[in-house]
Amino acid sequence: MKVSLQWIKTYIELDLSNQEISDKLTQLGLEATYTDNTKSFTDVLLGKVLECKSHPNADKLSICTVDVGHDSTYEIVCGAPNITSNIHVAVAMIGAELNNGEFKIKKSKIRGILSNGMICSGSELAYNNDHDGILIINSKEKLGTPIENILSFNEDVIFDLDLTPNRGDCLSHIGVARELGIATKQNVSRKKIEIRESEDNVNNLISIKIDNSDACPRYVARIVKDIQVGPSPKWMSDRLESIGLKSINNVVDAANYVLMNTGQPMHTFDLDSIIGNTINVRYAEKGEKFTTLDNNKRELDEFHLLICDQEKPIALAGIIGGLNSEITKSTTNVLIESAYFNPTVIRKGAKKIDLSTEASRRFERDVDIDSIVDSANELAYLLQEIAGGQIVKGVIDEYPKKLKKSPIAFSIEKCNSLIGIDLNEKEIIEIFSLLQIQVKKDKDNLLCYVPSFRNDLEREVDLFEEVARVFGYDNIPSSNHFFGSYDSFVKDEQHLDFTISNHLKAIGFYEHYSNSLISQEHSMHFIGGEAIKIKNPLSREMEFIRNSILPGLLMACSYNEKRQQKNFKLFEIGAVHNFSNKSYTNTKEKHHLGLLWYGESNLHWRHFEDRDIFYCKGEVAQFLNSIGFNNIHFKIAPFQGFNTALKIYYNKIQIGFLGIPDKKLLKFYDFKETPIICDISIMELREIKKLYKFNYKSPSQYPSIMRDIALQVKQNIKSEDLFKTIKEEGGLLLTDISLFDIYESEDVGNTNRSLAFSLKFQSMDSTLTDEEVDPLIQKILLSLNKSHGAIQR
Repeated sequence: MKVSLQWIKTYIELDLSNQEISDKLTQLGLEATYTDNTKSFTDVLLGKVLECKSHPNADKLSICTVDVGHDSTYEIVCGAPNITSNIHVAVAMIGAELNNGEFKIKKSKIRGILSNGMICSGSELAYNNDHDGILIINSKEKLGTPIENILSFNEDVIFDLDLTPNRGDCLSHIGVARELGIATKQNVSRKKIEIRESEDNVNNLISIKIDNSDACPRYVARIVKDIQVGPSPKWMSDRLESIGLKSINNVVDAANYVLMNTGQPMHTFDLDSIIGNTINVRYAEKGEKFTTLDNNKRELDEFHLLICDQEKPIALAGIIGGLNSEITKSTTNVLIESAYFNPTVIRKGAKKIDLSTEASRRFERDVDIDSIVDSANELAYLLQEIAGGQIVKGVIDEYPKKLKKSPIAFSIEKCNSLIGIDLNEKEIIEIFSLLQIQVKKDKDNLLCYVPSFRNDLEREVDLFEEVARVFGYDNIPSSNHFFGSYDSFVKDEQHLDFTISNHLKAIGFYEHYSNSLISQEHSMHFIGGEAIKIKNPLSREMEFIRNSILPGLLMACSYNEKRQQKNFKLFEIGAVHNFSNKSYTNTKEKHHLGLLWYGESNLHWRHFEDRDIFYCKGEVAQFLNSIGFNNIHFKIAPFQGFNTALKIYYNKIQIGFLGIPDKKLLKFYDFKETPIICDISIMELREIKKLYKFNYKSPSQYPSIMRDIALQVKQNIKSEDLFKTIKEEGGLLLTDISLFDIYESEDVGNTNRSLAFSLKFQSMDSTLTDEEVDPLIQKILLSLNKSHGAIQR
């Protein structure tokens, strides 16, 4: 929302700098930045186009001979469609600067012709918003006169506000002025106007019918006759153009002025185009077609609200008018519409046809239902002043079910306790007075009557927030103490996600974020359930919600490979979706962890294992062990999209899969080297966390005893089987086992090999002795010999 400082000052006196105003608004919750619109150019002179001829090398360019009062003329290449000879123009000379120095005029060749300057448009000089053609000046001043001495530049400060959705009341200059009134302790209210009415009666000229009062609770109409459509007065067009609205004509501009002034969307109809002198507010029929002001024929649904005459629709309520009732140069009689439409109805209708207007933006955020008549009167008054019309006597005000707001009970004690302040009753009432909230005492509480323009204040806690922002968040004292019940703490469902992320980063993985929208081709690469298609996709590449976490990682890997990245590890945690008949939305959301390894390990003087599927399998198992999932094992199984795949299990629960993509995927993603990818269900890990308790175990205070054993076994004996036997026989005192040497030689036989294990024994209760450990070593060796034929070396 853009607002003009000069416009705001018609409501309130301000003795603050621009930065102070911006800071005050931001502190009140209206994040503000500002632009100082002073003269933004240098060395722009009044010139006259003596001759204009076509450019020999470009159909849309012209070569102009321009006189700027110097001894010689200048040739300037211009591409404006309205350039012609014998007109006065604004000429930026060589060395001139535009847009506050961002653009400097230099000699340049344009399609082979040297251009000695530039003929400027109104927008290039920040004079108006017209950039479709050059600025034609009607002046008798001497050629070469600085253009700022001829044109009146509207110097102003424009504040750009980033509003939260609940503050629809600040989509107007009076709304922003009210907020500054809070900061400067001034009362801001609407200006009173006096209407001069004719003898005609509005009830004789138009009737209003509302089919559904829930969709349109209130509809107000006024009529202004015998107007003359023409250009707007300069003061009005300057104000509108200062906030980015283009001037159209005095009638349309007056409606836009009231809109930006009060926040109430207004619409003007050509009264003579309304058949049957009737306005009917009704819902559209399914498939009904209507041509809007932008000359688009739109197909409507039954939830679109229409403004109709006796025969046809004439406006899409709260969004845009119809082409068949627009204001034209021949319009003489105007019907003014000022209404309140249900915010949900307007938002749904606007979204369906993908059209957001200044009117719909305000109706969606709720407008002040009590100011509708005042806004209609203000527009009628303006039309009478600038278009010479006669205001027809009376206002039609269809308001079947009057909306009444109940007072909100407010507890000072609760407010102080929640915010952490200590305001007394007098101070609270002063704050409510600045907010234009009327207060009555009721026993221990205050009854607060919220003004109709603050539709966002519905509960007591909303008033607490208002007290906090007016008191000033920076003024609330800090506290180093917090008191609360442990019952108030909610379990963090994403705690596991953060744990996973931290562990993966610690072992060399980089976190990646993918777009959750993918193409149809990407959605078919992996088993993830039927993908969900977007109704209004931005492009074919973003047509489906992802049903697998892996395509995004593969695209990132391919991107990095093409930029000579030799080796890296990526991970991503995110949601995937697919269809599900068990959900009321027919969709199911799941959270997954994706892992990707690419290239060999970094070059180093020490030997590292090759980064193959066995290395990745070990890293997955080690990573899961480090976050509390100890019973991890793998099984080879076929899997869609994989050449080689391993299913990952925790006990008997499958939690994911690991594998090498097949040749089709490698070709699709254009890989030169083959990555290894892994997909793990975080949802399954969370459920496992609930089923199995992972308790903290404190380290022993007593020293450990280390023993090494070397075993000669057949080469077909797996080290994993030896590990299991050692662990089973070692009992609770055996706390760690590690394989530290593998030896194969003729010394142990061509069919044998030697494996050396280091065993750690430790007690939680006492210091172990050799007499306690030696029997355990003997028991382990006997079991290894019996189960695996292992011989101690």
